[in-house]
Amino acid sequence: MADNSIKLTNTQQKRVAILRASREEFMVNGFVGASMDRIAQRANVSKRTVYNHFPSKEVLFDTTTTELWARTKEAATLVYNPAQSLEDQLQQIAHRCWALYQQPEFLDVARVVMAEFIRSPVQATEAMEKLAKQEGGLEAWLAGAVEHKALNIDDIAMASTQFWGMFKAFAFWPKLFHMKNNDDNQQAIIDANIKMFLAMYRA
Repeated sequence: MADNSIKLTNTQQKRVAILRASREEFMVNGFVGASMDRIAQRANVSKRTVYNHFPSKEVLFDTTTTELWARTKEAATLVYNPAQSLEDQLQQIAHRCWALYQQPEFLDVARVVMAEFIRSPVQATEAMEKLAKQEGGLEAWLAGAVEHKALNIDDIAMASTQFWGMFKAFAFWPKLFHMKNNDDNQQAIIDANIKMFLAMYRA
């Protein structure tokens, strides 16, 4: 059977190793205490190689944060389809995001970012301001549903926050903090959240 997996170049492999090592370093020592020397040791590359890819700790942490948001946005992105029911489309978004939250690597990155936000409010504020300038995947779908008069929403940002608030209370936060796992009740939780959301916003 042919191997259809994507093979990374040596340079790409080193970049991945550096990002993985930086997450470990940030988790253990925080942003302020993190050392580029230790990151190089963890990644088994030279310090010069680290700086060739990432000129500073700030760039490394920003890259980690950006990639986390990108993966979340990708999972939540769906082009609104007027020929498909609202329920089915929200089910697709919810299931993709729930699957993402089950990935240990994704949760490790999220813990790194959250821990640093707690340690450094300034870092958190800057990151949140950057995030606020980006359009979330769900917000784009909601806008499409409003445009087609399937939903009646005055404040799309608030509606998106409400949807994710209900969803993440069961799907994300318990996993992030090693609490109760709700995977066995996944479908029932998703169904209830969508029903509550559409009861509020269906046109």
